[in-house]
Amino acid sequence: MLSPTDEFADYEILTYLLGGVERTPKIHGSYIREAWQNGLAMEENRGANPYKMGVVGAGDSHDTASGYSQAEYFGGHGLLDATPAARLSGKTEAGMNTGLLSTAGLGGVWAEENTREAIFAALQRKETFGTSGVRIKVRLFGGWDFHPEALDQKDWVPAGYARGVPMGGDLPGKTGNAPTFILWAVKDPDDANLDRIQIVKGWTKSGQIFEKIYDVAWSGDRKPDPVTGKVPAVGNTVDTKTATYSNSIGAVELKKVWSDPEFDPSVHSFYYARVLQIPTPRWTTYDAKKLGVPPPSFAPATVQERAWTSPIWYSPSEEEARRGEKKGMTVADLQSKGAVALDDAQLTALVVGKTFKVQNQVTGDRFEILYGKDGRRLITSVNGKQPDAGEIGDVLHSGELGSPAQYEISGGRIITTIQMTPFEVKVYKLGDRYVAARSNEFGYANYDVEEIRQ
Repeated sequence: MLSPTDEFADYEILTYLLGGVERTPKIHGSYIREAWQNGLAMEENRGANPYKMGVVGAGDSHDTASGYSQAEYFGGHGLLDATPAARLSGKTEAGMNTGLLSTAGLGGVWAEENTREAIFAALQRKETFGTSGVRIKVRLFGGWDFHPEALDQKDWVPAGYARGVPMGGDLPGKTGNAPTFILWAVKDPDDANLDRIQIVKGWTKSGQIFEKIYDVAWSGDRKPDPVTGKVPAVGNTVDTKTATYSNSIGAVELKKVWSDPEFDPSVHSFYYARVLQIPTPRWTTYDAKKLGVPPPSFAPATVQERAWTSPIWYSPSEEEARRGEKKGMTVADLQSKGAVALDDAQLTALVVGKTFKVQNQVTGDRFEILYGKDGRRLITSVNGKQPDAGEIGDVLHSGELGSPAQYEISGGRIITTIQMTPFEVKVYKLGDRYVAARSNEFGYANYDVEEIRQ
């Protein structure tokens, strides 16, 4: 839901919360990529980024050991899931089906030496990466003048430190047209080959957050789609009946020097690497083989294990920010011009039973939204197109189009939900103009009301 254009974003997602009764998971605010994006938006408007975190992999085992291997997974809750039969039974405890739990992750640290002091120093500077349990190794350096042949040199690692920053760092002051990155990954010697290395880029404009995934290096002679730029799937050698796979596809090592082709020096951004393996059996498939039964239908039969690096951040200088596109209007800007926030009675008279045509001033998208008299709101049109029920898209910056949601008017705000997460909209009147601000866009008022219809 948060990354509808990222085909690999749904890896082992836990879609429920623990507890004796059903509880709705909170989508917004639960995932690291969105936190990194929101940190950029907060830095843009407030001057500080509280979410500049590195990444490691870990587990949540309750039996004194971490089952990080798919082939040798032994559960994580003692007697509750200590045997293949118990794990595949489909039985739930506290609302949890143990067959949907993942193997534990592993944390990787690039330290100068294997000492306590060096490892903790590396953790502090965020020169870390996480894996889903496999022992992939990955490195990422960012700078302004890495040349395409940098990885051909034996001293490319010292050069990465000398001419740039490693994962977890901040790009130095801009000295080139676009940042360049050194990416390198090598497979776990006891596990599957590698499919691809990707760069995940996040950025912000006027309190709204954006992302894009770039395939950077990949195995075989696959060609990116000329329209989307996406590299086709690597293939699948898994035999689910025997819980086996073949390393006849994929690569032992992948590496590339990559430059951002869409760099905007005026916006805050980050970049991190994601490394994918070729498909292998999930632990549930290995367990099914041990029991002589088909893999369970409640879990995928295969996975593409992976590794993620800590990001490298870019912050524009004041001069670069001024050179960029005109910044959006903030609530403070509106109030300085004499704009007045509508109260509950004014909002009720303005919106209930009416259809609004609104433009997102950051993206240029236009959409229509109906606020029904029954307390439900419905997005009826996006850029002139009627969305299908349940379609995922980027309206008011993320949402489920065509699917109704409840709303209420209280405290001078329209309170509703998007992807099961509450947010609020405040409407200001400036002369004959109405402008709306969303509570999760950090003080920006990005939405112009163009038309109101009965």
